[in-house]
Formats: sequence, C-alpha cells, structure tokens
Amino acid sequence: MPSLQVFRRAYMQGYGSDRGPWRYRLFPEHELRAQILKRCTTSISSDGRSLGASLQPHVGSANEDRYLIMDLSLPNGVWSLTCVFDGHGGPETADYLVTELPSFIKAGLLPTIANLDGVSDVLSRAIYDMDEAIKRDFLEIFPEEVDEIATMSDATVKARVNDQSSGGLNYQKTLRCLRGSTILLALVDPTKKHLWVLNLGDGVAVHGSRPDTSLQWNTSILSDNHNGNNPAEVNRIKQEHPDEPECIFDDRVLGNLAVTRAVGDHAFKLPRIYTEKIFLNVEPGFRVPAAIESFIPRNLSPPYVSNIASVRHVDLHAQSNCEYFILMCSDGLVDLYMDDPNRAESITSLVQKWVEIVGDVVRDDIKEAMLRLLRHALGAEDIDSVSCMLTVDMPVAYMDDTTIVLQVL
Repeated sequence: MPSLQVFRRAYMQGYGSDRGPWRYRLFPEHELRAQILKRCTTSISSDGRSLGASLQPHVGSANEDRYLIMDLSLPNGVWSLTCVFDGHGGPETADYLVTELPSFIKAGLLPTIANLDGVSDVLSRAIYDMDEAIKRDFLEIFPEEVDEIATMSDATVKARVNDQSSGGLNYQKTLRCLRGSTILLALVDPTKKHLWVLNLGDGVAVHGSRPDTSLQWNTSILSDNHNGNNPAEVNRIKQEHPDEPECIFDDRVLGNLAVTRAVGDHAFKLPRIYTEKIFLNVEPGFRVPAAIESFIPRNLSPPYVSNIASVRHVDLHAQSNCEYFILMCSDGLVDLYMDDPNRAESITSLVQKWVEIVGDVVRDDIKEAMLRLLRHALGAEDIDSVSCMLTVDMPVAYMDDTTIVLQVL
C-alpha cells in the first residue's frame, strides 16, 4: 500500500517578487534518498573513481549545467579529465564545450607529454582558443566592418542569422557566442602523480587530503572566484576601464553579468553594435531583451569579460602516503547555503564541511558521498527543508542548477 502523501506550504523567494506561501510535498525520511536521486542526472566512470551529479528539481527550469568525465588516450598512457560547465542564458555554450573541449586539450597535450611543465599553459590556451573559435565562427557570418553592420537593416540581419529553416548553422554559431559558460576542469596524468585544476568563473574546486585515517581532513581550495564579489576581479576590471565608473557595479559586469570570466558572453567582449544589431535580432535569443538593452550604453571599450583561466598544479607524488580526492561544483551548491541567512558562512569553513561530509565514505561508496553532500546542502537533517527544496510548487525557479563532480585520486 503506498504511503500517505502529506503536503505543506512554505514562504520562499524564487526568481520573482512573490514569496508564497507555496505548496510542497513532505517525504518521510526513508524516501528522501530515492527522491534526491530521482531528480539528479548522474554518471560514474568505468573505474568507479569519478562521479558526476546534476540537480535542478524545478520542473519548469531546464538545467543548463553540464559535466564531463572521460579518459584521454595519449602515447604515454591514459589521462583522466573531469569538468563542470555552468551554462548561463542557455545551454548552448556549455554543450559546445562538452563536445569540443576534449579535442582541444588532447591536441595541446600531444607535443608536451614529455615536459609536464607545459601542461598548465596547454590548459589555459585550450580555453582561450575555444572562446576565440566561437567568436571567429560568429564573425565569419558577419564579416562586414562595424560601420557597415551599423547600417544593415534588421530584416537583413534576421534573414542571415535566423536560418533554422535551412539547418540553423548560423543560428547555432550565434547562440554559442551570446550564451556563456564557466569552466572547472581537473586533469590527472597517467602516473597519477600530477593534478592540474583550471577554473574560469565562479565554480569551486576543493582538494581533500589526510595522511592517516585517524586525522582530520586537510582542505585546499584550488579555484579562484571570478565574479563581482571578488575585490581582486573588481579592481582588475576597473584598471582595464579606468574612465568607466559603470564598468562594474552592483557586483556585476556592466551591472548585468555576475561572472567576470567565462567562455561565450560575447555581448560583453565585442563592440556594442554587435549586440544592438545582431544579438538582439536572434529569434529566439535573449530571454529578457530589456536587461540586455539596459547595459548596451555602458559597453564603451570591450572586452569586459575575460577568457583567461586560472590554473593550479598539485604534486600528488609528494603526498603519496595520503588519501586524497577532489570535489568540483558549480556555484549552485554554494548558493544553497549562502542564500539562507541561517546557514551562510565563509567559503573556507563551508568547504571544510564538505570535505568532512564526503571524505569518510568517498573511497568506499562514491555515490553515497555525493548523496550525503546533496542532502546536507538541501537542508541536512531538516526533512521539511529537504522536501521543500525538492518539490515546492513555484511558478519560477527557486534554486540554481547544482552540479557536483567527485574524483578519488
């Protein structure tokens, strides 16, 4: 006999002004594990040492996060590649990265496998080259000079870019240009003695290690926060645009974009005429055109968003007697804590909690480690909170896409 369904109501703030109360279903404790898994897409590597999970329970919201777990076969052996892509504005740029980035990285690694000192440069160059390729593909559709584009009619632009009826190649290339994605990437060499972590945007990568099972886990953050909340990023952009007081405000680039580094987002990288005449004529294109129109007057000296990634190298050989793993996540996991005033804390203390939650079980049961972390983020032992986050019936999204990749090293 099925269990009795219990419904409650809660006041919650989604991406809108109405706080409810909203209806949600209360699950008994013994069902929560299955209900979390039901709302996740998951994938595990063939050796069981890497696992990805992505969660967006709001039924009306398409998940724009993507993740990648794969091996790269090179002459010196098999390299492990794991990635998290946080798409924004739409999934097209993130989807393109999933498909194309591995080949860019593999091509870059081939001439450097004998000299691992060059791997960091290979990774950062691959990201830069991919973003430049996205821009180049778009500019080949509109090879005219800026002055010529300014005089083009809307009808001419729309006919060229909205070619869905004839295959949509121009349309897809343009979408990849105006959408955006952050990147987290971990690469392990065949000897498993070297780890490289790359980030572009505001995802978080954490390295957990301990020399002895009786000791506490050590935690190292291996990513930089590339968004408008980071004073270093704010200062960098202001120095690059010294006479533009609105180059960044309200913690956003041009008052609009939260991340300061990303692939795509070429409305923030190209002269404003491309947004005025082309991007705003893409159909369907921007979800909220008025928000885009509002920042166009501030686009005076692009680019404002960078495609230069941060890369760190970790010598795992120096920690050969340690247990260690890496946890990578999109900013949605952080937001589940920071958006709740009762749970917000420093990122340093937060990632220490994550490592402790995951660390004791990740080597024996990586899926259980992922579930424990998601359960904690959704409300920990508070069954009401977890149930509400999984099922609350709101007309707009109430949580960001949340993606986690765990890898035992």
